[in-house]
This record gives sequence, structure tokens and C-alpha cells, in this order.
Amino acid sequence: MQFFTLLRQAPRQLAFGALHSFGSSFGQTFLVALFVPFISASLALNETEFANIYAGITIASALCLPVVGRWIDKVDILSYSLATMALLALGCVMISLAGNVWMLIAALFVLRLAGQGLMSHVSMTGIARYFSRSRGRALAIASFGFPLAEAILPATLLALIAAFGWRYTYAGSAVFILVILLPAAIWLIRGDAKFRKAPTRSPAKSNESPNTSAATNAAPSNAAPSNADSTESPSPDASSDHPRLFKSLYVWFCMPMLAAPPLIMTALFFHQGAISTHKEIELGWFAAGFTVFAITSVLGAFGSGPLIDKHSARRLFPWHLIPMMVGIAILALTTTPWVILIYMGLVGITVGFATTLRTAIIPELVPLDEIGAVRSTLTAVMVLASAMGPAIYGWMFAADISIAMMLVITLIASTVVSIGSWFSERPGFYVPPNIAPQESHSG
Repeated sequence: MQFFTLLRQAPRQLAFGALHSFGSSFGQTFLVALFVPFISASLALNETEFANIYAGITIASALCLPVVGRWIDKVDILSYSLATMALLALGCVMISLAGNVWMLIAALFVLRLAGQGLMSHVSMTGIARYFSRSRGRALAIASFGFPLAEAILPATLLALIAAFGWRYTYAGSAVFILVILLPAAIWLIRGDAKFRKAPTRSPAKSNESPNTSAATNAAPSNAAPSNADSTESPSPDASSDHPRLFKSLYVWFCMPMLAAPPLIMTALFFHQGAISTHKEIELGWFAAGFTVFAITSVLGAFGSGPLIDKHSARRLFPWHLIPMMVGIAILALTTTPWVILIYMGLVGITVGFATTLRTAIIPELVPLDEIGAVRSTLTAVMVLASAMGPAIYGWMFAADISIAMMLVITLIASTVVSIGSWFSERPGFYVPPNIAPQESHSG
């Protein structure tokens, strides 16, 4: 199987990516939410107050991400990784010591920026710029750290909270990051100069095909194999801090497509209680649906990898909302409880595809030394969308718009942004600078 072949060819690089996607969980909402009742009780906060603080911090960290995220294009990725892990561990220590709301705000900001933002950024950016023809599969493998953490950490941390309390558990998380994750990152790529170095553009020519994957070279991890990807020709915007992608119509037509899954999914999951009440379906069906969601999101990520490598992320991108749209249509049309499992499964497929596609498409649009800047900016947009989603649907609730009408509006909006993304592929919207077309590659 091609995934196993890729794992044999570049095990350390792929493990480095998965390590960071796993470690990002310490700043992700699903894990922070476990501590909310304990933190709120300790600091005398009610649920609404904590939610408002958390939303504000999420927006603030998203606004900082494009500034901090672009540095990955200019420095050794291992140095960037170690600084990110140190920052994440600091956030864990800060929250374990938080004795008032201001300390909590500072701690959560560091956690969200380092965890949700930068740890994921290291994982996806490092893999995207190292692999070429096998990029889709490589991103799928690296992203496996996300569901792995979702499967392992919640139960583990809840047990630790019950045994030692929430403060010691967060302090222990910092120790885990510094003693386990950080040394593992050093061990995995310390001798791999090719993976570590910041990409540069140079007029030098390579004898290799422009799409030769680093993994295909199958060089040992301590070697620095030649790869034409790292010697792209300079473009007029080579020294610009603002990649020319953001000056094109293409990105503005595609931006809503990037924002749609986090906005819609966060909103629907946040308001699932209201949906279950409206449809007279027990909330337990939604809880069971998350298991199906987790499974299909993994299948979607791994299924998208070979398709991206064969057809290109850019060609697949306009179509990836279709499973989610079908799932929402089913949810809108029925009150049968077991259909919730189908709805959650279809949504999971779109989320899995999106996880891989939204990173794989960037190297097809910009030179390697702009991937970090572009990805961090687009990630900030998605984080802002996820923060806005519950509020937008809350405003619709306040305007007495029915659940059924909200779902119809969601379908119409998803259709419009999909058409916009498809339309942006028409000639003249954007021509990537010095990026060779992606070739099909079996390995």
C-alpha cells in the first residue's frame, strides 16, 4: 500500500508532523473544554463569562498568527518547533498557576496561539514543503495526530484531574511537552538538514524533475538529498512580506470556501442542543454521532491523500463541501434519530478532506518560501470563522429564524461559496509564480 511505502521512505519526517499535530491538542478547544468547569469554579466564573473570554482570546490569537506564523519561512524549522513547544509548555504552567482572571486570559492566549495555531502550523507547513508528488498522502499521515489525540487524551486527562486536580494535571502536561515531545522532535530531525532548512529561491537549476518528492528520493534522514523544490526561480515578489496570492481575485473567491467548514461545523456542534430539542431527538444520538464523525474524518483525510496526489488539491478543492451539504440536507429533512449518524458521518468526510486540502493547495499556488506566510494567514481566517460561527447562528436564533430555515440558509451559503471557488479556477484569476504543474506519482 502506498501509505506504508511512504512511511518506510520518510518515517522520521512524517512522525515529526504527526508529533506536532498530536501536541497541538493541549491548546485545542476539545481539551481545554475538559478543564472549563474546574477553572470556572476555582476563579468564580460562570459559563457565559468564560465563553466570552475564550472567544475574545481565540480572535486575538488568530490575529497574531499571520505575524508569528510567517517566521517559519525564514528560520530552521527545528528551532521554530522547539520555541513553539516551549511556549506551549509555558502556557500550561501559566494556567496551572492562574489565580485571577487576568492570569487566566494571558495563559489561555499563550495556549491557543502555541497549541491550536503554531503546533499545527509546524506540522502541516513542514510536511507540505518537504513532499511534492506524495504531498497529499504525507499530509494525511501527519494529520493523524489530531484524531489520535482526540481518542487518547480526554479520558487520560480526566483521570488525572480526578486523581491530582486540574492544576497539577496542566502542570503535568507542561512536563510531558518538555520531557517527551520536545526531545522526540529533536531526535526525529536533528540530522536532517534538508527538512530543517528554510526554503530559498535561487536561479540554480537541478537535474531532477521539478516534482521529485523528498520521500521518493528515500534518502536517509541525516542526509540532505537534492530536491528541485527547494531551488525555485525567483519571482518579482521574492522579498515581499505579502505574497502576491493575496493580491489576486482567486484567493478572495476561495476564502469563503476555507472559512465555511469551521464556521458551519462549530456553529452546528455548539447549538446541537437546540437542534435536538427542535427535532425531538435525544442528545445521545449526537454524542454517538461524534464517534462516527471521528472515524469518517480519518477516512476522509486518508482518502483525500491519493486523490490529491493524482488530481491536485486545486482541482478537488471546489467540491469538498458536497458531503457536508448532503448531510445538512438530510438533517433538515428528517426527524428520524438514527439519521443523525449519517449526518455526522458525512460532515466528518468533509472535515477530513478539508484538513488535507487546505494545506496541500498552498504549495500549488505559491513558492515554498511563502507557504508559512500564506498558511498562517489562511489559518487565522479559519480560526476567526470558527469563533464567529456560534455568534452568527445565535443572532439567527435571536431573530426567531427557525432551525429548518437556518439549515436551508446554510445550504444556500455553502452552494454559493462552492460556486465561487469553482469560478475562481477560470483562466486569468491567478497564475502561480514558477510553480510547475503537479504530476501523478505512485509513491
